Amino acid sequence: MLKYLSIVLFAASVTGFIWLLYTEIATWWGRRIHRYASWVADEFDAMFEDMSIARATRLITIVILSSFLLGYLTGGLVPALLFAGAGYFVPRVFVTYQRHRRLEAIDDQLVDALRLMANAIQAGLTLQQALELGAREMKPPIADELGRVIKEIELGRLMDEALRRFAERVPLADVRLTTDSILILRETGGNLSETFEVIANTVVERKKVQGKIKSITAQGMTQGVVVCLMPIALMLLFSIIDPNYMRPFFTTPLGWMMLLVVLVLDGMGLFLMFKLVKVNV
Repeated sequence: MLKYLSIVLFAASVTGFIWLLYTEIATWWGRRIHRYASWVADEFDAMFEDMSIARATRLITIVILSSFLLGYLTGGLVPALLFAGAGYFVPRVFVTYQRHRRLEAIDDQLVDALRLMANAIQAGLTLQQALELGAREMKPPIADELGRVIKEIELGRLMDEALRRFAERVPLADVRLTTDSILILRETGGNLSETFEVIANTVVERKKVQGKIKSITAQGMTQGVVVCLMPIALMLLFSIIDPNYMRPFFTTPLGWMMLLVVLVLDGMGLFLMFKLVKVNV
């Protein structure tokens, strides 16, 4: 009787410990996913896109579970965990890519916006009226950012502070140059229209140099991408031709270690290649 009672108590203790551990992990995971979803929602809100925290949570969960299922169908539990870990970062990569595209679009529109505001100031409009004209006449995304500046000013924020917040939301060197020039001229006085024209011409010349450098380094970047994608392409090709030939890579500890080494070295090679061909202007 005492033996059975000990077994029951031991089983109950193990069950309680597992349940407590599961509760702690679930709570920690819930907090982490909520912070992740909040970051995604904030980033989309900064890009003037509709994304609630609940929707971001669902999307993150779907991506992680889909990656886990794909990895499990590919080679079992360990690849499933690796795929799920990679899937966790997919939303972050996507949001970062979308933000980078938006910043590039703003950078491309900045010259036209500066020249439009320079002409408006030459015609006798104030700086705030010139900003309103830019928000009205330009297309998104720069129109959205200028509109937010105007809205903040109308709600009582000082123009200098609204411009500083604009430079923080759009971390581009040319935007920082523009806002700093405006702030300095508002304190010291000067020809704001002429300053806009000078900044616009500077940006145009810088883009010309960047275009030349990009055309020169495009071949090196393409070669680096092709070389780094070649091992993955060959692995997929061999998996299709003869699945049994590639199965040890996904089902044995040595195969997992080799895959990890390949991914790390491949990523390091791609990173170094981009560093070598990147030239800052």
